[in-house]
Amino acid sequence: MKGYILNKNYMDKSISAGKEKKIRQRYFVAKELQITIALLVVLALLGGSFLQSVSATLNTYFGFTTPVLSIFLIIGYIIIVAFLAIFFAHRLLGPFKRLEYEMKIITNGELDKRLTVRTKDDLYVRNFVAYVNEFVENFENMSKDYNKLHSTLSTEITNTIKKIEKGECTQKDIKETLTTLQKHIHELREKW
Repeated sequence: MKGYILNKNYMDKSISAGKEKKIRQRYFVAKELQITIALLVVLALLGGSFLQSVSATLNTYFGFTTPVLSIFLIIGYIIIVAFLAIFFAHRLLGPFKRLEYEMKIITNGELDKRLTVRTKDDLYVRNFVAYVNEFVENFENMSKDYNKLHSTLSTEITNTIKKIEKGECTQKDIKETLTTLQKHIHELREKW
């Protein structure tokens, strides 16, 4: 019975750990990006608080109680939110526009091109760029290997055809050539 209790406790802990992991995966996916957006919201709220303080000060010291003060608050808050939105949109989306341009260059066949990262780019963007660059490098290497294999196959097949046409090729030679080509194909498949 004691063994059952220990196993049950272990299972309960693993189930709760699994639930915790799902919660972290669902709600805290891109921490750096979420922190940046949270900072935007906090700064907007602080800006609103600042404007409320200015409004209260103007009302207390100067006795302003006109609708102009409300309009001042609304316009001030709109300016603060617009400034923060433009700043953070540029900070978050600017790198992706640059990356989009660089990806178009790579897509057009310049596989030796890599995506660049600026020092002020968000950590989330830097991690993304590192993974994309690794993918592009692997693809470039695979493309080079494929081109090398294609060249080898083409040369060997052309040479074998010429030997067959001249009558200089035996069935054994053809079998050896095909076995060698099959080996090259298998090596490429195993590598990638």
